Amino acid sequence: MGYLHPHASVFGREFVDSSPATIASDLATGSSPIRLVRLRLMLSLLAMAILPLAIAAPLAYSLLDGQLAAERLRAERDSTAVAAAIATRMERTVDAVLRNASSPVLSGLFTEPPRTNAATARAALLTIGSPADDGVREALVLDHTGKVKFWLVAGKTSTGEPRYDTSDAVLEATLALEANTTYRSDIHPGVNSTPMVTIAAPIPGGEEGPIGILRIELSLAQLLGSGTSSLQAAGVLAELVDHTGMVLTKSLASGAVVAADGTRAIATVPGFPERRIQLTQPRESESTPLFLLGGLGLITLILGALILWMARQVLHPAEQLEASRGRLRELYEVARLDALRDALTGLGNHRAFHEEFDRQLDIARRYNTPLALVLIDLDDFKLVNDTTGHAAGDELLAEMGRLTASTVRTADRAFRIGGDEFAVLMPHTDADGARVVGRRLLASALETRPASSVPHSFSFSVGISSFPALTTDRRELYAQADSALYWSKTHGRTMVQIYDPDRHHALGAPKHSAELSSSVMELTATRSLKAVYQPIVELRNGRVIGYEGLVRPTPESGFKNAGELFAAAEVSGRQVELDQTCLEVVVAGAARLAPESILSLNISPRSLEAPEFSVQAFLRLLQSHGITPNRVILELTERESVEDFDRLRHNVAAARAAGIRVAADDVGAGNAGLRLLSQMQFDIVKVDLSLVQRGAQHKTSLAVISSLQELAQRWGSWVIAEGVETPEQLELIRGLGISAAQGYLLGRPGPSIEVGTVDLASLLTRDDWLHRMARSPQAVSVGASPTA
Repeated sequence: MGYLHPHASVFGREFVDSSPATIASDLATGSSPIRLVRLRLMLSLLAMAILPLAIAAPLAYSLLDGQLAAERLRAERDSTAVAAAIATRMERTVDAVLRNASSPVLSGLFTEPPRTNAATARAALLTIGSPADDGVREALVLDHTGKVKFWLVAGKTSTGEPRYDTSDAVLEATLALEANTTYRSDIHPGVNSTPMVTIAAPIPGGEEGPIGILRIELSLAQLLGSGTSSLQAAGVLAELVDHTGMVLTKSLASGAVVAADGTRAIATVPGFPERRIQLTQPRESESTPLFLLGGLGLITLILGALILWMARQVLHPAEQLEASRGRLRELYEVARLDALRDALTGLGNHRAFHEEFDRQLDIARRYNTPLALVLIDLDDFKLVNDTTGHAAGDELLAEMGRLTASTVRTADRAFRIGGDEFAVLMPHTDADGARVVGRRLLASALETRPASSVPHSFSFSVGISSFPALTTDRRELYAQADSALYWSKTHGRTMVQIYDPDRHHALGAPKHSAELSSSVMELTATRSLKAVYQPIVELRNGRVIGYEGLVRPTPESGFKNAGELFAAAEVSGRQVELDQTCLEVVVAGAARLAPESILSLNISPRSLEAPEFSVQAFLRLLQSHGITPNRVILELTERESVEDFDRLRHNVAAARAAGIRVAADDVGAGNAGLRLLSQMQFDIVKVDLSLVQRGAQHKTSLAVISSLQELAQRWGSWVIAEGVETPEQLELIRGLGISAAQGYLLGRPGPSIEVGTVDLASLLTRDDWLHRMARSPQAVSVGASPTA
């Protein structure tokens, strides 16, 4: 998105600026003092409103708390009384059970013939308690085998079978008791889920022990109801709950409806420690004194009116002052935005870039988030100014600003930092994400725009670095992006490059040409180079058909990597001498190469067109190491413009006549290779790794690869895909019919040149290639030049 919003400045949104200018603005506008005055006024008025309520609250609380305390005490007293009443009735029932169990009336039921008839037994059992008052639902007389001798249900004699548990466990537990003792069961569901309690006592039979048992079933619901009958207040809810709070049974005293917000108290039922009586009493409706309510209401009204009047008197002049200072702030902000905005493009200027760069980097460090820096340089901008005038150049810059503003995301920050240089800061974005945006922007620039002031296409080069993946230092972050940009400008332009330590390191470091020339010549004289070879694999069967020869500078050479070495050779004009030395080192190391294997060598068109280059001398070099010309491929990389195209074409023809095959290298890396393809015919076309790596996800890249394959077929040539790093890319290029490939998935550059095969089927199915990539150094381009 663009950065032209008046309140978003050139950065896309407002931000905290602690610069001296911002501090001076705060002092000039007085925004902080005004806010402080408003805050203090609001706090003062709030205190005035709260103070009377704070004084009256304790008074009201003291009046109301006495009533609540009395209700709590009454509830606690009543709950204890209900629990005690239930316990008393239970104990009375237990005494009656023991008395009847020891009486000769019940033992007479066991004689032959029985001495006790049913009427006598019924009269005796009714003395234990009535069903209505005491909750005695059933009384049973059982023999020692559990057989019913007599059964009384709700005060009436029954001849049926008992409906309650008469298991051996209850029977045995009771018979094992001594005289004058009872067995008490826990609460159980009973009939119709009515909570019941069993009380049983043994019926003594002499020296032989008990001859039976007397068993009583008590209804807790009726016990609970009889216990609450003594309560004076209506609407008291008594509940029997277990230790989890689940209600087992309940009783509502006096038949009224209890209030939901009543006063609650809990008491434990004696004899049943896990059962509690929970009592809820309605609150008494004692009214708050009217004089208190009236006084509080009057004070509130007076204070409200006073506060409103004071607020108007104080805030009115303050609001006028704030309005005038607000206008001053707006004028200051406009001036500030003008000082940070590039007038031609509407983007941020150089000063804004450095301020925002520091701010974004500080945020990324604080929250440990990625930050990408994208540097952009228009291609051939000087030529546009020289041929079409500065007005056309300004239109091109303005169009670049519009494209950038409409392409990057809302969170990104775009700037014009130089004549034809632009920068984009991309928070929460890594280098790969920035490359996607950079390519999208480049694709937009390469399209024609009939409705635009610049309808024709134009191109630019891009360099990218990221925090913290590549560096955590501010200067290094900028230097890395600048080095990647420089590499793009010197290797065909019209490309997007992420900083690669092996390829781009120190390209932007300022050195004198004489110093660079001396360093390169010293390296060529001492041959401080070592050869490495990357396998080229036939995709039909996985056979290694040859190797691409590459070089690495030795530690004593003074160059950290091949990228730095070849960049120095280009700047100092020593590229031809360096190419010659690299060819000699690589060919010498390939002398042990198998006779059927091919050897691919990198050479720049600048070296091939130079007067110092001789095809005959190159053939003698191959012959001295036992390598026949038909096994050799010369890869031409178009890193700079060709000055003598006729001589280049002549030397290429001479090499092909000697049996050497010629390949167009890095095809698809910007414009690299495309111009050579349009003017020369090649035996081999090597597709750049960027096209291969994008092909699995981008239809445009896939179409370019397919077109190159068709072109090679018309020429009778074959295609080698470079930069194959994933199984998906391998499967894609095989599907397109590409005959050979190389890349980190198939084999890394190394000193070994042993011929073998690669298990392609295993590579397409295995999932450990990512781990192998992670354990190895970052991939570098292996087809651009001997720098790889």
